[in-house]
Amino acid sequence: MSGTVSRTEATKSSVSAQVLERAKKSLAGGDSSTMRVLPYHIPLVADRAAGCRLWDVDGNEYIDLNMSYGPLLLGHRPKAVIEAVTRQISEQGSQLGFPTEVTMRVAEKIKKLFPSIELLRFANSGTEACASAVRLAKTYTGRNKLIMFEGHYHGWSEAVFTKYHAPLEELPECGYGPAIPGTSGMGDSIKDVITVQWNDLDALERALAEHGEEACAVMMEPISGNAGLLMPRDGYLATVREMAHDAGALLIFDEVITGMRVSAGGAQEHYLVSPDITVMSKAMGGGYPVSAFGASAEMMQCIVKGPLFHGGVFSGNAIVMSAAEAVLDTVLADKEGIYSHLHAVSDQLAAGIKDIYARLNIPAQVNHLGPLLAAMITKDEVEGLYNYRDVRRHADFERYIQFQHWMQQHGVYFHPNEFEPMFLSTAHSSRDIDEVLERWEEGARQCLVR
Repeated sequence: MSGTVSRTEATKSSVSAQVLERAKKSLAGGDSSTMRVLPYHIPLVADRAAGCRLWDVDGNEYIDLNMSYGPLLLGHRPKAVIEAVTRQISEQGSQLGFPTEVTMRVAEKIKKLFPSIELLRFANSGTEACASAVRLAKTYTGRNKLIMFEGHYHGWSEAVFTKYHAPLEELPECGYGPAIPGTSGMGDSIKDVITVQWNDLDALERALAEHGEEACAVMMEPISGNAGLLMPRDGYLATVREMAHDAGALLIFDEVITGMRVSAGGAQEHYLVSPDITVMSKAMGGGYPVSAFGASAEMMQCIVKGPLFHGGVFSGNAIVMSAAEAVLDTVLADKEGIYSHLHAVSDQLAAGIKDIYARLNIPAQVNHLGPLLAAMITKDEVEGLYNYRDVRRHADFERYIQFQHWMQQHGVYFHPNEFEPMFLSTAHSSRDIDEVLERWEEGARQCLVR
């Protein structure tokens, strides 16, 4: 995915490009996340945002379909979150170093949305919570191997960071095999991970037949959100749960992306399948860095009584807890209204894109559920995309980058990597979606019609 930025001279002279060049002298690569400064990304340094709109340091305005990679369920700068955080900082303190009532209240409200959780712990990122969830599974079962899925991302900790966007030739023909380390410098714990093709029960059955007696858990994104938004096949999640339990293993749902997005109670509420351990982050924090992992009270005794350690100076700090409580209060007060709106604008955008692509004979696959959407351009017409290998084989990454460049230059932002889904918020209106679709059709005619 090399990509080429159009209007090169204008891009190089932009304030965003100049700021990033300066940043590279202090920040490795110009930023603290590689995903924000990919080589095929048109330079964009954000200045401010409100609702569903974002402005860069050049003064360009964008309709934001990225929402900071998912956390902004209520949009940029929601009043309820701002007021809660301001009140916490000014009247009580940002970091108190002791247990606080707000932390307890947030935990109680999460349990209302996620009945599978009896006890939980807070952390600062999805990576931290996933790492702790895996340690919990290993401690509780006394087993070390972990079964995961190709294209699924569970953070960059030692135990789970696989090469989740591996070239096809590096993946085993049988549909499962040892995990490929995701980066250099990793230790040996990744050797305990077996990766399996998503949505393939036969491959999982073979993997469990070989490794099931040693497996502590089967860990998944219940909707594959890091490979183009791939839905589980009918009955897949329930069958995986049964197969894992038959092998004596647990089921871990990584709901960092799906939690409080596809429904208030995440994918487990939507599909009516309860995991043994749940990880959540992103949407619950309203833009503040928070995550959680939880399970049954019996399982969480591994932390309460030992031997499993979990800590963190900033875990459950008062600022992020006040933000999370504001988000949870908003959702709990009007679940039906909020998710009805989120589904409506997502349905509108997905239907509009499908119509544009159909009329212009552009091969594509548009997947969406609630305020999660992926509009994947394919090289040719395909029946469907069901796993990472399908996306890797059929998606037209280069044309998607060119299309994203055009859209960004015309005031609509989404990530240029076709693996990354789009995120909508309560701040997106039907009029905003109409504006997006008007530009989408023009961009498709300019960049995608063959």
